[in-house]
Amino acid sequence: MKRITSQILLVGLFLFLQSCEEDNSSFIDGLPDSIVNTDPEGSPPRGFTENYNGHDEILNRQILSGSVGVYYDPEVDRSIEWPLEFFPNAWSYITNTYGKIGSVNSLYVVGHGEEKPSFFSTYFDEETGNRNIIDFPILNSEMTPETTDEAIMLLADLVENANNNVKTAPGSEVWGDAFTEIFTYDLYVGLGMEADAERVKAEYMETTFNGVNWFRDFFLPLYETYDGATTFRRFFNLLSSNYPIDGDQYARNLTLGEIVHFFSGSTGDDLEDLAQAAFNFGDVNQQELLQARGEFPSLNYPFEPASELIDVTSVGNARIEVSSENGSGPEGGEGSTKLIDNNLSTKFLTSGFPKEFYMQQVFETPQVVNRYTFTSGNDAPDRDYKTWVLLGSNDGGNFEELDSRTDITFSERNQTKEFIFENEQAFRYYRIRLDANNGGGLIQLSEWRLINLKLLTFGPQDVTGLGILTVNQENRSGADSNEGSTKLVDNDLTTKFLTFDVTFPLDLTLNFSPGVRVTKYSLTSANDASERDPKSWTLYGSNDNENFTQIDQRTDIVFDERGQTKEFLVGDNMDTYTYYKLEINANGGASLFQVAEWRLFAE
Repeated sequence: MKRITSQILLVGLFLFLQSCEEDNSSFIDGLPDSIVNTDPEGSPPRGFTENYNGHDEILNRQILSGSVGVYYDPEVDRSIEWPLEFFPNAWSYITNTYGKIGSVNSLYVVGHGEEKPSFFSTYFDEETGNRNIIDFPILNSEMTPETTDEAIMLLADLVENANNNVKTAPGSEVWGDAFTEIFTYDLYVGLGMEADAERVKAEYMETTFNGVNWFRDFFLPLYETYDGATTFRRFFNLLSSNYPIDGDQYARNLTLGEIVHFFSGSTGDDLEDLAQAAFNFGDVNQQELLQARGEFPSLNYPFEPASELIDVTSVGNARIEVSSENGSGPEGGEGSTKLIDNNLSTKFLTSGFPKEFYMQQVFETPQVVNRYTFTSGNDAPDRDYKTWVLLGSNDGGNFEELDSRTDITFSERNQTKEFIFENEQAFRYYRIRLDANNGGGLIQLSEWRLINLKLLTFGPQDVTGLGILTVNQENRSGADSNEGSTKLVDNDLTTKFLTFDVTFPLDLTLNFSPGVRVTKYSLTSANDASERDPKSWTLYGSNDNENFTQIDQRTDIVFDERGQTKEFLVGDNMDTYTYYKLEINANGGASLFQVAEWRLFAE
């Protein structure tokens, strides 16, 4: 070590007063200055000691560029400069293209001067100090394909395992290293390294995983046909905002059908045909896709939601009533029961028209109907229904209009026509008021069926709105005030529940009738003062509001952002309860408590 002279002390004082990004050597030959530190808050520090993954090296930062710190261990030749430019440029491209990786969004690039196994860690990993780290050998003064390929693989792992503040890579079990391949190709393209891009493209055109060439047959067509890497960023965005998450990590791995569904959402096109060509998309995969469309129906691309047609007339055991019966009675050869006997060769016939006439199907329990069919009779078209109104009621006296039709023509005998209308409300009575036929003195109809096209739902559904909320510590202005407890379940993330001088436990209870089986719940942080956020809690279920069973427990939960929703799974809950109590046991230390939203989801 050099002797510290008064001249060096003056230099040190000068450096202390300056802000610089490069870590220039001033005190120790070959080592960066670790004394001057005017770096932005959250920057990778000037030095730290590895104490993870079998490493115990003292690392010194060679450069700070933006949010990237490049570190060399003592064995690395400090004249090697290519990492000092390559990694800041690469990280800048990655975060601008794929989004932030952590709230601080910093990257630690750790180089070793001898062969050691490469590895990465994300800001989720406490063992490595919650840092985004790529750690690998730097042995050559010149940049080599082998070294950069290995480093980019680690960067791909970071992006795939920590995108959008969610931990784990839910697609990797299906596509293996395919995302790493398209990511590597894209990064070389983005950095203008065209020769390397073409080199890896040629290599990846030959790779397979479980018999599928993901790069050649799926990812590259997406990349070239749509918006390049933006398609993959949208994919991760859609996953983080729609796919099941338990705390900070995805709750399960993607199926192939779900992958196709989410990439269809990221491109805006239905990719089932591409999947058929790439994967030999079989019946199991098509069922996975159908279920994905039912569980995540909000993705924006053209597809038919998973649904089923329910013949409500049959399923609901309808009873038919008419205001003017056939002369032989309802059970006669052309009586009213023929209207709903599901036999197109029979018909209902009555005389005396035009006069006020209605027919109605009556159910013991309310039924949802959003379409119906009429089938014309076997003769005399002047008897056909022409103009009518469909009405719904739950008491048989007060009806509301649901649908109306004018000048309908049946061009054939025993012709069935379907009529579709919007309705989500269940009714016990569905009445047709006939206003005109085709001019005859009789009216006839072969069949009248009520139908419900029901969208299929998969996975837990939000039942919060079905419950009644109570809390044991209310906002001082009351439940319905601007920050009262009703804001806790109003499905509005811009409002919040706030209580003052909180004492723990703070109980939030939802009462359901009938009971529900909750398998997931979510909490959303409020707009300010993170120390007011819930931190530790227990979820209980009960059927008498006195004896409670523990369903889930969480401790030391941190909300990284304001308005952040975190989901928590309780998939092992197999019981139905009428009361669900969230017992808050701690917040971040404030005397006030706040939360923007609490939602419960049931199977």
